[in-house]
Amino acid sequence: MTVAAGVLCSLMLFLATAVLLLQSVPEGYPVGPHLGALGEYLPGYEVSWRGSFYGALYGFLIGAVGGFVTAVYWNLTHYVALGVMLISSAELAD
Repeated sequence: MTVAAGVLCSLMLFLATAVLLLQSVPEGYPVGPHLGALGEYLPGYEVSWRGSFYGALYGFLIGAVGGFVTAVYWNLTHYVALGVMLISSAELAD
């Protein structure tokens, strides 16, 4: 789950930056000001080809952490549910 979420977020941020760079933009018009605002939170990220690779790295790290937390939460809730089912079935067996 960690690797899958990391790769997915990495590709999303890289492709979002690449699409902005491949579009034709009038001269003097800023390219991707909203996506470029991520540079405030991700040091080194900017809407450029170099920044897209930084974004891919940060996207992987953020996605991996999010995937890990989601997997731990998912497994924990299932363990609790399984415990409740085992306790209730033991009570019914008595």
